[in-house]
Amino acid sequence: MKTWTIMIYELRRLFSSRSMILNMFLLPLLLIFLLGASLSNVVGDKGASQIDPVRVGVVNLSGEGYESSVMMDSFLKTTELKDIITPVMVNSREAAESGLRTGKYGYAVIVPLGFDSKVQSGETAQLEFILGKKRTDNMVAGTVFDNFLNNLNYKQSVAMTLGPAALNVTALSTSNQPSVKLGELSEGGYSYTSSQFYAVSMMLMFLLYSGLTVTTSLFNEKENHTLFRINSMPVKGSQLFIGKMLGVGIVSIVQCAAIIILTNVLFGVNWGNRPGLLLLFCLLMIVASMTLSIVISMFSKTGASARSVVTVLTVSMTFISGGMAPLPESWVNSVGIFTINHWAMQAILKMMLHADVSQIMPNLGVLSLICLVLFSAAAISYRKVGYHG
Repeated sequence: MKTWTIMIYELRRLFSSRSMILNMFLLPLLLIFLLGASLSNVVGDKGASQIDPVRVGVVNLSGEGYESSVMMDSFLKTTELKDIITPVMVNSREAAESGLRTGKYGYAVIVPLGFDSKVQSGETAQLEFILGKKRTDNMVAGTVFDNFLNNLNYKQSVAMTLGPAALNVTALSTSNQPSVKLGELSEGGYSYTSSQFYAVSMMLMFLLYSGLTVTTSLFNEKENHTLFRINSMPVKGSQLFIGKMLGVGIVSIVQCAAIIILTNVLFGVNWGNRPGLLLLFCLLMIVASMTLSIVISMFSKTGASARSVVTVLTVSMTFISGGMAPLPESWVNSVGIFTINHWAMQAILKMMLHADVSQIMPNLGVLSLICLVLFSAAAISYRKVGYHG
């Protein structure tokens, strides 16, 4: 009952503080809104890239005329290609090279002599490509024509190995599949926005900032000289300490829930489809933050020095983990792994991408280990130093 009484008093004291309400509830929402809106073109999903049709100069050296190259002609007339490739008949190789230099064409394809005849006789299908000035045009056109050649060579291999009749089965199995398909590289077609990214990073940063509430709560009693009077009452030091930590922990849980719910309602932030795992990662972050702050408070002489250390660590870990500004992925994954934020942030972002649980469990294991180490360090620090005036 004494522990619960102290916890309730701590909750009343914290929720009656206007500065606490402002810093823990309103400031995170304001930062998420400002960063998510101003950096929408820097972080997260920047929208689907628009691919402009590539003008491809086609030079026919087959000696049969362009129309007689049935394979190339039918491929270039494919419906899916009209928004990607714009074929232009060119009389000579020199004209194609000149058009590439002037920018008239973005890519050029040279059809070799007797292309159709060689393919029909079972020889390897080959084309000659001439690259243009733009890397994107080269990549798009090269992918399209490489796919064309690979398809022809695959059919040849099937016919030579299984016989011509096997081509009919192959045609039936692939008849409903488009020749070209545009897609997204993100997990399951999902991608996170800048608002989602900063909602995660700011929530984790302010959960770490809850350590400031721990140090303030512990040192207020010392600095106001009320800890002597409390210790003179029939209250154990452990009861006082646990009651205070429970009060701060409940406030942090309410803060976390408020950020998740309000960002979803106000800014449309989708936190993924695993609320249970999301809650677990938030609880682990709260435990890690509080235990780290306890260790710092136990060995700090003044509340100002403890708050300074907690603030520096919070800002540093948020920056190193890539939560404040976009950093190179290799740098974040090499240095950021030494921060608490990294493991929770990457896991929650994966939840937003609807990743499989197997991709999230390693982060959960590492974060649980960090919490276990910090909890043990906090318990040892309390036994050695204690909480007294």
